[in-house]
Amino acid sequence: MRKFSETLSIIIESSGLNLNQISNVSGISNAYLTKLIKGNINKPGKDKIASILLALNYSLTAINAILAEYDYMPLNRHDIPEILNNNRRRKFEGRILPQFDNIYFELLMAALENIGGAKILVKHRPSGIFLPSELYIMKEFPTESTSETKRFFRIFTGEVIAERKALFLENCNRGYRYETYMCRKCLDESLKRHVGPTAQQVNPHIVDLYAKFYANAVAASLKAPDKHLHRIVRRCSHFQFQIQDADGDAPKVSYTSMRRHDYDDNCDQFTLESFLSDDAAIVGLFKNEVEHCREAIDHITDCHTAEGFHAYIRKGFSTFGVEDRFDAALAELMEFSDFRFH
Repeated sequence: MRKFSETLSIIIESSGLNLNQISNVSGISNAYLTKLIKGNINKPGKDKIASILLALNYSLTAINAILAEYDYMPLNRHDIPEILNNNRRRKFEGRILPQFDNIYFELLMAALENIGGAKILVKHRPSGIFLPSELYIMKEFPTESTSETKRFFRIFTGEVIAERKALFLENCNRGYRYETYMCRKCLDESLKRHVGPTAQQVNPHIVDLYAKFYANAVAASLKAPDKHLHRIVRRCSHFQFQIQDADGDAPKVSYTSMRRHDYDDNCDQFTLESFLSDDAAIVGLFKNEVEHCREAIDHITDCHTAEGFHAYIRKGFSTFGVEDRFDAALAELMEFSDFRFH
């Protein structure tokens, strides 16, 4: 069997990153990577290999092909805990780090959640952290070559989402603040698209899931109005982003370009225009954008309050005659004093 260092050397060289950078984005220590590339580790842990390749946005199909070349079995659910442990050790250092699709983005979001601190978001609707797991899993996944790999992709994604939600709840219990600014028009369009007449006709179950999604966000605001701030604003930023640890010493900006149209070409499966950065100047630019959103809060109505946000979302469901689904989803959550998800 050949040493894995031969393949790793080629991978590192083609990535354009050095060992320190790969260590940061993978959570694998620089010392371990150095030993590995020098050939001092003949049989590295499968989770180490997977974490390195996942951080470089390799598909699961490609990762399994490399593992097979070195007589490893394909990735399975037993490998996930260690991969998530590695993911928690990731560091975010560097002016601009590209963000990709595949499983990379979900792993990145979980790692950011692990940082904790105040979080500020500018989006077209509440944070994806409030999506019921079933709804999140329904999103379109990149193409994998085998049915086995496709099944693992969904299992892995589900575990990453659960990790992210658990860390989010832990941060809630630690008292961190969450601010979300949503363009009124974008929010209305999102409600119409997901709970309007067409959505109801195509798949009523999806409407139920979106009722739970919005109930999750509203319940958070009602239970902790000083910590979960959902603000509807009179402007559209035309893009979305989040600032993690916004009040800390080293905040991180995750900028996600808002892609208006999706196509089936493989080249469109990567969000190369998105990035993450801890550069002070870049963070400053995004904090300035947040200030513009704060200035555009709709104070004419009370929809910037927890009760007002609740009323606004309920009115949106009522417009399409499905307020009963939202009411039922919210009532189920409000039976408990602590914060929890559907």
